[in-house]
Amino acid sequence: MRCILTYHSIDSSGSPISIDSMSFRRHVDWLAEGPVQVVTLEALLTLPPDTEAVAITFDDGFTNFVSEAAPVLQDRRLPATLFVVSGHVGGTNAWGGRADPGIPTLPLLDWDALGRLAEQGVDLGAHTHTHTRLPHLPPGELRSELEGSLETIQTNTGYTPTTFAYPYGAVDDRSARATGRLFKLACTTDHRPLGAGEDVTRLPRVDMYYYRDEPGLCGWGTPRFRRRLWTRRTARRLKETLVPKGMTR
Repeated sequence: MRCILTYHSIDSSGSPISIDSMSFRRHVDWLAEGPVQVVTLEALLTLPPDTEAVAITFDDGFTNFVSEAAPVLQDRRLPATLFVVSGHVGGTNAWGGRADPGIPTLPLLDWDALGRLAEQGVDLGAHTHTHTRLPHLPPGELRSELEGSLETIQTNTGYTPTTFAYPYGAVDDRSARATGRLFKLACTTDHRPLGAGEDVTRLPRVDMYYYRDEPGLCGWGTPRFRRRLWTRRTARRLKETLVPKGMTR
């Protein structure tokens, strides 16, 4: 089973974008010593579908990635991708100047910190320029969100992102085609493992928020674990039909 794992913030708030540091360390310990390979996003797609492997991703670029996540990952020599919202670098996750209810407003890494992470081997991916939903944007705004994110990251870090994550997982055919012209692969929030022959512009990911408590990642690959994935995916899809736009991850 191949999975792309999603994290956002390492903090103790208990919010839907958060996982506490102790739970994260348990995850990393298990990944470093468990029955799975931990590889880069691009490498994951080259492995056979029945390979036990994961890629680790973080969305948004919070400062706690440097204080809480990066040292643990580097100590275990585990690769990770950090998706950056280029227009908010050095600011906060109050996208559009508004905080989301139930989500803590947290500081984001600045360009110097992101440049150092790239030098240390962290893959910097793009997460749009302003963290907006891409479907139904006018063509010019869609192009600006995608090209602006790539070019701004490249200009400020010297690193050219080849990977992308859709804010809120929101994607349609038009935005997928536009993304595919600029990036090698793009990630959604569809909560499931990778299948064979995935569309590289709509890759699913598994949200680690749901595995912060015991048993965590134990039982990986078993029928019970797969049922848990399916149950969470079904619940998320139902929530997406009920929650107003902009309020889901």
